[in-house]
Amino acid sequence: MTQRPRRPASGGGSGPSPARPADLYDVDMLYAVARMYYEEGLGQSSIAEQLRVSRPTVSRMLSYARETGMVQIKVLRPRAGGSPELAERLCLTLGLDAVYLADGMQSSRMGPGMQPAVLRAVEDMQLGEGDALVVSSGMAVYGVAHMELPRMEGVSLAPAVGGVAEPEAWHQTNEIVRTMALRTGSAYVPIFAGAIPSPLMYEALQADEAFSEVRKLWKRAKGSIMGIGSPTTGRTSLASAIPKDSLDASIGDVCLHFYDRAGQELEFPGSDRTVRIPREDLASIPFSTAIAVGEEKVWSILTASSMGMFRRLVTDEATARLMLAARGGEG
Repeated sequence: MTQRPRRPASGGGSGPSPARPADLYDVDMLYAVARMYYEEGLGQSSIAEQLRVSRPTVSRMLSYARETGMVQIKVLRPRAGGSPELAERLCLTLGLDAVYLADGMQSSRMGPGMQPAVLRAVEDMQLGEGDALVVSSGMAVYGVAHMELPRMEGVSLAPAVGGVAEPEAWHQTNEIVRTMALRTGSAYVPIFAGAIPSPLMYEALQADEAFSEVRKLWKRAKGSIMGIGSPTTGRTSLASAIPKDSLDASIGDVCLHFYDRAGQELEFPGSDRTVRIPREDLASIPFSTAIAVGEEKVWSILTASSMGMFRRLVTDEATARLMLAARGGEG
């Protein structure tokens, strides 16, 4: 039983004297209040009555105890089924080579909680001297580029799509690839073109030596890191050259290959000039890895998977359960 802090008795009464203001943040007083509240289960009103102070004063003392680290509160998420089992179920359901799950529900901006799953996916690629890695644009891949990734000396990075002069950083593919290369010690080859260049620029691009090198890297790439776009009609962020109004039927995209719910790739004005890795090159990448989370991307991911757009998936547990539920499995 914890002893209550002793206070000198007042001249005519039997109860404790009121705590002086200077006493309220005394270490012993704070410790006593914290133990009464968190360990003995006393209410703030009861503590206030014992110390002869106001209830708001007790509340402030408890807040101060937390701020100074005297009281530390941890929120631990229960393992609702466990990542390995859930990953295996999703992997089998989608017919993929591997699924990497982050705990719980994560942000589409790829916060720290996504890093362990992303790292496992990159490490499994076993990239080494002479290998190539294709990198797309998008908010998820932009976040990955700023993570602490493994060193990749001798690896060549190639943009999967064009993206020069985009107003939003996550659609500037060259900058995403450059950032990843600097942080991993790898090399990279840029694409000096927008997502949909003019006919004249597109024709000139075909003779560009740098673009020729990118196309060679596309064909021999060992791995890829790609985002999956959500349904086009609900998106607030899209490459500026893409005619959004012409893609009402789009359920999502991978590397600017837009598709409908039935898994049919969609054409749009300028699609014949879109700078993007060809579908056949995507399909031939052994460690093609898509990264996406969120309820709005459930059918985007499922449809892209059925189209063979990727072989490996990085997502979170919440999205995994929604996908299994959508496919009729146990969520």
